This record gives sequence, structure tokens and C-alpha cells, in this order.
Amino acid sequence: MKNILQLIIREFLRLKKRPAAWVLILVIPIGIFFYLGSIYEEGSIENVSIAILDLDHSDLSRQVIHNVEASPKLNIIRFLNSNDHLDDVFINHPEVKGFYVIPKNFQKNIFSGNQEKLLVYTNSSNIIYGNLIYKEAATFINTLSAGLNLNSFKLNGIPNEKALKMVMPIKVIAKPLFNSYYNYLYYLIPGLTTVLLQMIVFLLAARSINSEYTNGTFNELLESTNGSVFKIILGKVLAYSLIGFLVAIFIFSVVHPILGIPSSASTLPFLWVVLVFVITNAMLGVMVSTIFKNEAIAMDVSFVYNSPAFVFSGFTFPIMAMPAFNAWYAQLIPYTHFLNAFIKGMEMNTPFTFLVQPVINLLLFCLVAYTVTVIIFMFRNKKAAL
Repeated sequence: MKNILQLIIREFLRLKKRPAAWVLILVIPIGIFFYLGSIYEEGSIENVSIAILDLDHSDLSRQVIHNVEASPKLNIIRFLNSNDHLDDVFINHPEVKGFYVIPKNFQKNIFSGNQEKLLVYTNSSNIIYGNLIYKEAATFINTLSAGLNLNSFKLNGIPNEKALKMVMPIKVIAKPLFNSYYNYLYYLIPGLTTVLLQMIVFLLAARSINSEYTNGTFNELLESTNGSVFKIILGKVLAYSLIGFLVAIFIFSVVHPILGIPSSASTLPFLWVVLVFVITNAMLGVMVSTIFKNEAIAMDVSFVYNSPAFVFSGFTFPIMAMPAFNAWYAQLIPYTHFLNAFIKGMEMNTPFTFLVQPVINLLLFCLVAYTVTVIIFMFRNKKAAL
């Protein structure tokens, strides 16, 4: 145990001499985490600028415009005219994110009993704007349609209470769970901070062994452990796991609360899963550092392996909808399994049994990395003896 503690202290002293390590340990957690939080500070889009093209100029079209103005998410900044080329609206007026076109004879056709359409044009180069503009249109048009039908039923002598039930025979009650605020800050920041946690630990550990060769201190390392490969690996992994776990505690106890992300009652019990996640990435980093004696190559490999973690994890796009190869590759990244546990344990507050499989998957990563590292050590020792 004394040798292991000395190895951990030795590793910290070596990190002290590496400026790049301090960037990973201090700059990213303190600077980047809060910078990312400032980007999504608003949480959600509160107001979208749109335009209106009214080709009918009727009482009903004015009612549609009034409903648009009453929508809390929409802001009419321009009224188009028939001379405007619809295909060029977004080019000539980039501040406009979408526009509604009320066709000619809109009121006449509706009052004649014919179905009419409200045309919705969206700049869907940004999906969020496009979805919001369409959603708001569907909401106020449904309300307007219900009002027209209600008046029609009442004019035909149907009692008001019965008419209301005929207009809306089915009432939908939506109850969003796990992010009921539809807030991008609450949704994205936990994912971004934890995926950066993986990269911090992995990249730090990826120079743990090969730097010993570079600095000519590997024989010293062997002597300090009496040639024990197990002690070398354990000391290195524990050193970087401790750093990673401290960063994780900083994320959940400082970064998220300061940014206003709601805390979960499951945060404290979930930290043991975070510890497994950190140890796994430290072990994988040590493995890469053992395989590649060249530090630059080891860092490049680590970066290439970790950089797609956020995209492949299923955080932004479901894994089940990915091509087969991508879905398979996603399973080779520890973050995919950690995210599975994070969503279940932190956001859904599920029982412990639902976290067992993701944790087992992380431990398998750890076991494979340890086995590969030991084999390489044994191979190099045997080669050196010859």
C-alpha cells in the first residue's frame, strides 16, 4: 500500500511539470464548463421573428394575424406584399426565420364549407426555429378552427355545452417528464460536461507510461515497485482516477448549481457510477499510453477515439436509428454506457438494478484495457531480457 501511495504522489509531481496537464485539469473545468453554460444560459428560444403575407385582407385573415401576435413565442417584424418573391424572403431578410401566407379567398372558402390552408414557410437550416414556428401555427390554427366550429354548431341550435364536446371530443393532456422545462441548458450541459470529463481523464492518462520512456525514468519506476506491473498500473490508474473524480465532484457540486441546473436526489448515490466511469477511462488511457511509446501518437489516437463520443452516444440522435456500423461503434465508447446509466440514474431516478448492465459494460472496458496493458508489459520485458 505504501508503494502505491508513493506512486500516486510521484505521478502528481510529474503532472506538476506538464503545462498541458494543467490546461486539462484547471482551464477546461473552470473556463470551458462555465463558458458552455453561458452559451445556453437562456435555456430555450423565447421569441422568433417572423413575417406575414396576407393575400385575403378579410376579417378572418385579420383574426389569424391577431392570433399570431398573441402567440408568446412569435414576433411579427415584417408584413410582406404580393410583389415579394417568396423564395428570396430569407435571403433578403435574414432576420426573418419563417413566415405565414394567408391565401386569397381564405375567408370565403372557409365560410363556404371548404377546407383552406395556411401556408407555413420556415428557414429549416435551423431545425429549432422550423419546429417552433410550425408548432405555434398548429396551436393557434387548431384554436381558431375550434372557435369557428363552435360558432357554427351554436348557430344550428346546438347547446353550448354539447357544442364544446363536439368541437373537442378528445382532450389531450401532455405531461413531460425528466426535462419538463424543455430547457437546453438542463438538457445539454450535463452531457457536455460529462463527455469532457471522459476526455480529461483519458488524455491525462494517455501520457502516463510513454512519458516515462521519453524522460528516461521507466527503470526508476520499475525499481520503485520492485518490477511489479500490477503496482505500476494500479498507481497510475488511481492517480488519474482521483483527479477525474475531483473534477466530477466539481461538476455536480459547483458547475451545475451555479448554472442553475436542478439538482437530483440521486446525485450523491450516483457518484459511485461516476467513479467507475472515471476509473475505466483512466485504465483505457494507460493502455493507449502503453501501446504507443510516442506521446504525440498516443494523444492523437486518444483524441480520435474520444472526439465522436458525444455524437455516437445517442445524446443527440438515437443509436437505434444510426447505420449498423455506427451503432456498433457507439458500443465501443465508454461514454455511451455511462450516458445510459446517467439518464436512468440521475434523470429518471430508477432503482439500482437498472444501472447494473451499464456498469458491467464499463467494468468490461476496464478489464480488457488492463489485460492488454499487462500483455504489452510482459512482451516488452521479455524482449528486453533477450
